[in-house]
Amino acid sequence: MRRADKTEDPVSALSDPAGAVLDAHGTILGWTDEAATLLGLAGDEACGRPVTSLLADRDQWRQALRTRTPTAWEGRVVLRHTAGHQVPVVFRVLPLGGDAGRVDAARYLVLAAARPTYERWRQDIAFSHELFLQDRMGVVLFDVDLRLVRTNAHLLWYSGVPSDLAGHRLGDFLFPEDAAVLERHLAEVLRTGDLRLGVEVLIRTRQDPRGGRHMTVSAFRLRDPHDGGLVGVAAFFTDITDHVRARQRLDLLHHAAAVLGESLSIIRTCEDLTTVLVPGLADLAAVDLADPVLIGEEPAHDGEHLFALRRMAVAGADDSPLPTGPMTLGSIDTHRATDITAAAEALDGSRAEAVSRGGGHAERAGRGGLVADLRRTATADGVQTPTGAANDAEGQAASDIRPADAEPPATRPAGEPAPAERQAAARAAGKRAADRQEADRQAADQRKADQQAAGEGAGATVGGATAGALADIGTGARGERWVDPKTPGQHGAGGSDDADGSGDIDGSGDVGDSGDVGDSGDTHAGAPDASDAVLAWARSVPGAHSVMTAPLHARGILLGRVTVWRTEALEPFDAQDLTLLEEVAARAGLAVDNARRYTRERRAAVKLQRSLLPPALTDVVAAETASVYLPTDAARGVGGDWFDVIPLSSARVALVVGDVVGHGLQATATMGRLRTAVRTLADLDVDPEELLTHLDDLVLQLTVEADSDRPGIEDGAPNSLTDSVGASCLYVTYDPVTGHCVMASAGHPPPALISPDGSVRFIELDPGPPLGVSSLPFDITELDLPPGSVLALYTDGLVERGTGDVDEGMAELRARLLRADALRRPLAGLPREVVTDLPPSRLPDDVTLLLARTRMLPEHDRAAWTLAADPALVAGTRELVAGQLAEWGLHELTFTTELVVSELVTNAIRYAGGPVELRLIRAGVLICEVSDPSSTQPRMRRARATDEGGRGLYLVAQLTSRWGSRYTRHGKTIWTEQPLPDV
Repeated sequence: MRRADKTEDPVSALSDPAGAVLDAHGTILGWTDEAATLLGLAGDEACGRPVTSLLADRDQWRQALRTRTPTAWEGRVVLRHTAGHQVPVVFRVLPLGGDAGRVDAARYLVLAAARPTYERWRQDIAFSHELFLQDRMGVVLFDVDLRLVRTNAHLLWYSGVPSDLAGHRLGDFLFPEDAAVLERHLAEVLRTGDLRLGVEVLIRTRQDPRGGRHMTVSAFRLRDPHDGGLVGVAAFFTDITDHVRARQRLDLLHHAAAVLGESLSIIRTCEDLTTVLVPGLADLAAVDLADPVLIGEEPAHDGEHLFALRRMAVAGADDSPLPTGPMTLGSIDTHRATDITAAAEALDGSRAEAVSRGGGHAERAGRGGLVADLRRTATADGVQTPTGAANDAEGQAASDIRPADAEPPATRPAGEPAPAERQAAARAAGKRAADRQEADRQAADQRKADQQAAGEGAGATVGGATAGALADIGTGARGERWVDPKTPGQHGAGGSDDADGSGDIDGSGDVGDSGDVGDSGDTHAGAPDASDAVLAWARSVPGAHSVMTAPLHARGILLGRVTVWRTEALEPFDAQDLTLLEEVAARAGLAVDNARRYTRERRAAVKLQRSLLPPALTDVVAAETASVYLPTDAARGVGGDWFDVIPLSSARVALVVGDVVGHGLQATATMGRLRTAVRTLADLDVDPEELLTHLDDLVLQLTVEADSDRPGIEDGAPNSLTDSVGASCLYVTYDPVTGHCVMASAGHPPPALISPDGSVRFIELDPGPPLGVSSLPFDITELDLPPGSVLALYTDGLVERGTGDVDEGMAELRARLLRADALRRPLAGLPREVVTDLPPSRLPDDVTLLLARTRMLPEHDRAAWTLAADPALVAGTRELVAGQLAEWGLHELTFTTELVVSELVTNAIRYAGGPVELRLIRAGVLICEVSDPSSTQPRMRRARATDEGGRGLYLVAQLTSRWGSRYTRHGKTIWTEQPLPDV
């Protein structure tokens, strides 16, 4: 039993307690129905009885009387039910008053409740009381109109929330969209009674609608326990902003790990980096790389850390001041800039040396990240204060570039003074900084004197600015860098002139607290202010209030930097944001370096392959050609596609296109060997089918070599796919004198023919097996080409492109050739135009396209005679040749041509018989052909002094620039070439 406390809820607060009225002697005068229910005793039976008769133990009454007071008092007793069992109760005695002169006239009201009921009530009261005292969770009671009735003191302690929320609706102080979402959930709970558990919502106030706070809301409906009427809704708010941001950062890291490195293109990697950062971390992102990175080279380290940066990718809003979207190299402006992050990296080395000298060790090297709040500035005592409204209006807000671990100051309402403890801490920090600055200055002066005595320089510059313009701050575990927004030589709190770049590091190797800022080098009079360079890139986005930058480096090589900005719609960047940016930048640096190294290797392979290919444009008597070669974008490297335009004898031309199986340097080397073999065989003037047969034998030999053991390769080690040898080839010859075209294919797609009437068709030919597959013979296809026709030779990469439907690819190629209008346009540039609008997806194979516009020699540029096998006709032949040369105006070649014709015709009549065909062709050179039915090839030899013959071919070789012989279906042809005299 104890005396009742007025501050506690009494038993009377219980709904429907049992009640009785007693006189001064303890006799029951009144009895309620609830009392009758509690003890099973009716009112007429209870009235008049002493209250002690209801007790299970009469001694309890004497104990209760000993604790009574003149005022209300309470206690615990055990009553007896009429059924015989005991009923533990908690009672409360309330004096009702009476005649003050008579003690026996006093009356008392006794209220009682079963002890289990009372205990439940106490638990309910304790629970609700403690619930409203919680500081990690907001508790709100809403009425049926969703007006706030009661909250705990820690609900929405953010700026813009009224101090007294009673009677307010959420829309009075929350952002309208956020209030509508929250009220919609509460109204649904009020209507249906369904529990809402852990609903995530974003809460922003009207006064500060920037980033807001993320919360989980759990709500349930409240009903009156007596009549079941609606009372309102109870809601619990839990601030999960830190958890959500941590989850978002983790998701962004996972996204970066999944996206970065997917492509081996430097530009694509930079674009992927910006898409990862926007809008996940910032409103605008830009990636700048050093120029050498674009061609696969490492940036030169010249000691000054000056880099020509090129902006590779930008992502942000459509109205951002920087260009957005994919950018081509031709549209990017190259600018000379001081890489601030490179200067920070330079300071890392000096700082590490200082730590080593101090006997300590750095846990990890700093990543050189910078974070800046463009709306704040640093005062002399190190306290950051907001800039004035006038400065903001004029766009002259000073830059405060903070270390990543320095938390931004809390926002205070305008006109409210800073807390006293903060002012005292600021004064103490300023005094400590001033003392340390003086001590550091004296030490720096001594070091300067020592350096000058040793003949060393007074200070070192980094990136064209003094190293003293950059300072290290924080615990040293991170090594973030920030730029002091003061001019060199005017140090603020904590500034020092450490010439050795050690910064604020004591003898133990530990770095001082964030209130002490140490310069990492000395400054020179008149040296450029590094903060100017910082402000240049930090404020390059008008309206941005916060900026971060981090270097992109891998394997100790600085490749560039990534910079992100936030506008007024988001909160400023903080230390965790910089840590996240540095982590993403580290991953991106590795991806960019991988792309750079791949670019270097690929450029070398492409350069090798292009060096093995002929010029893109050629112009011979028989045809005008133009070509394009696009290497594959696959990670395996370039392929083995090749093409060639080979001048043949008698003004003829050979067109070749082929494709070696596989990719990489092995395929490129095989391509070079096959191209050389084709040119060698073509110089022998063999027919197309015979040339492919010889080429097939060569590929079979190369296959045997590839399958055999090689030096340096372990026995039994399987060859890679790139070691396999196989190829397809299409060989075409064209004679401009007759317009006759002969072609043979070894597993290669047929060429397309653009006729003079504008139609496009694919020539039907019988392709043989690919080279190196079997030794089967190859068939030829012959046709006559009208003058001005265009042949299109290509590789399968142009018509397949990974889709597998060759017919669809050939139909598309036909449409492209029709649109190119090759008949009426110059061929130069047409092949590239045909292939440039290919789908932007990766090329699964190399693409090669060779266009050739055929020509025919005019009738007046050629002459032919058929001669019988009569030696007497040789003299007349000389006269025919002299007359034709006179008609052509080639009098200077008459003598030599007569000797050549006389020798060749005489040999043909003497050794081969007739008929003999003589042909003169004027096609850039003077060509003389003598054909006979013999298949015996002439062979030039040097005659001895005693030999009577054997000097004919020797004379022919001396009088002409070129000569040779070729087999024909009816014998052989000996030909010579003489250059035409200059007109």
